[in-house]
Amino acid sequence: MKHPESYIRELLAKKNWTDEECRWLLHYLEHTPGTELKSYLLERFREQGVAVPEEEAHPRGQGAAVPDNGLQQTILENIHRHIQPEKTKIVPMHRRFRTIGVAAAVAAIIITTGVLIFPRSSSTTQQAIAYTPATEDIAPGGNRAQLVLGNGRALLLEQTADGPITAGSEQVNKEGDGLVYGSSSHTGINKLITPKGGQYKVQLADGTKVWLNAASSLQYPASFNGSDRTVELSGEAYFEVAKDAARPFFVKMNGMNVQVLGTHFNINAYPDEKRFTTTLLEGAVRVVAGGRQATLSPGEQSILENASGVLRHKPADTENAVAWKNGILTFRNDELAAVMRNISRWYDVDIRYDEGIDEKIHVTGAMRKQEYLSQALKILELTTELHFSLQGRTITVSK
Repeated sequence: MKHPESYIRELLAKKNWTDEECRWLLHYLEHTPGTELKSYLLERFREQGVAVPEEEAHPRGQGAAVPDNGLQQTILENIHRHIQPEKTKIVPMHRRFRTIGVAAAVAAIIITTGVLIFPRSSSTTQQAIAYTPATEDIAPGGNRAQLVLGNGRALLLEQTADGPITAGSEQVNKEGDGLVYGSSSHTGINKLITPKGGQYKVQLADGTKVWLNAASSLQYPASFNGSDRTVELSGEAYFEVAKDAARPFFVKMNGMNVQVLGTHFNINAYPDEKRFTTTLLEGAVRVVAGGRQATLSPGEQSILENASGVLRHKPADTENAVAWKNGILTFRNDELAAVMRNISRWYDVDIRYDEGIDEKIHVTGAMRKQEYLSQALKILELTTELHFSLQGRTITVSK
């Protein structure tokens, strides 16, 4: 498997690119946090007289990250400046180099078909490029979940109209892609369950906001009336906990507890994964597991190894940890098996490996969660040099 930056440098040396190669590069540049390659490209932009926001300019050699949003905007603005939307053919790179310079050429050749929206025009409107899915394809997941109320009543939320959900004295409203609980004296236990291919958002009675990833569940009281606020999680969720120093907030999982006062953090605790991770973005949390504990500061991550019970913590890639919440599937040197479990959860598919496939090879890449499965698999093929075929709802991984 090629390192992504080595692979991109190989692409830059080629005269012609395929649609898949263009698509992969644009995904990488959009969704991968700052790298030396990004810094290099921004320097080339500046050399070519392309305006780059001053706050994104870093002295050479300091290794500062270049924010994705600024790079994305610069790339898209240059595509708009040099390439008309209807011109999407792959043109030999050396011809582009002669006409618009190295930096603009890099920007121009990453026009893709069917993956991303075109850059903003002067009127800030955006034009979508139509994507026609393959005959046998699978749509991405979406806002789907089941709510089990305190009285045992179960609702499929994608089939439930917006508005109040009546269940005794419980006060809960369905609003678009989420649930909002009001304050009440009712402390019945509710459970929000996302299937494979589902995600959902809930605002708890204390104002805490929770984003639930696919194949996950969150159990919580309809109202917090005790001395603490305790919820139970299986799977993955991102929390923005409402501050209340008098009532600590606890997240319980199988074998691990997280205590917070008011903070933003992500927990990945899927039962079929080798480790549980807690990533802190803001505030402070204490992670307790098997008599061990770790107190995290912003930008740190705890890792609980499920097999050994070892709990450790380290600096975190916070952007990667919460990318799923922002509509991106990212993989940073993750084992192939873990990547495919993630794909399985989001697209609700089964995974099969041909004999001889090493499930422990490491994969790095990124893709939008709204991609059809066939597009996602093409990106994985470019990243791993493996082949991914789809039959029904089963992906077969082969060489």
